[in-house]
Amino acid sequence: MALAFVGVFLVLASPRITKADSLLVLRPKVGDPVLQELMGGCSLRCAFFWDTWAGNPSKPASELCDDDAMTSWISTTPGTGGIIEFHIPKKLPPDCRDTPFYGISIANGVIRSLQEFHSYARVKTMSLLVNKKPIAHLHLADTWRWQDFHFPDIYLNQGDVITLSIEELYPGKISQQAGITEIVLQGAH
Repeated sequence: MALAFVGVFLVLASPRITKADSLLVLRPKVGDPVLQELMGGCSLRCAFFWDTWAGNPSKPASELCDDDAMTSWISTTPGTGGIIEFHIPKKLPPDCRDTPFYGISIANGVIRSLQEFHSYARVKTMSLLVNKKPIAHLHLADTWRWQDFHFPDIYLNQGDVITLSIEELYPGKISQQAGITEIVLQGAH
């Protein structure tokens, strides 16, 4: 009940958040260019690390959270329908339970060069789910700058799974395989 109340408040308070099908529709705040010297920093990792899986079939995808602007995850199959999952450890220290998760920062596309950025498909829309419960639709801009999305606090616990489901792509000039350089989960404090 509290989550719905906060969501309604944010819908009224922010021009980048609307509601559709009872889910939040989030548009990014586009920020700085994705540069190696700006990688890393404070995130949900201040509380704990997680395992990252992506694709269909799902495989380890550590390059999505490696703080390296020169590495990218590229879908093994063209088109939509791919998923990215973040698995929270099944054992957390007591002080890490109910850890707030309130945002995602995304470096969309393969950004090693402008040519590669346009060569591969980029994510246009994706859904955010936590433990298979739909939370929001994210509409990404077609830019190689950081994109920040914020939503009401979700409290994470042992064994939780955060899922991003790819629904729509910006087409690539050469490949329709989606690429993402980095995803940073925001939270902890």
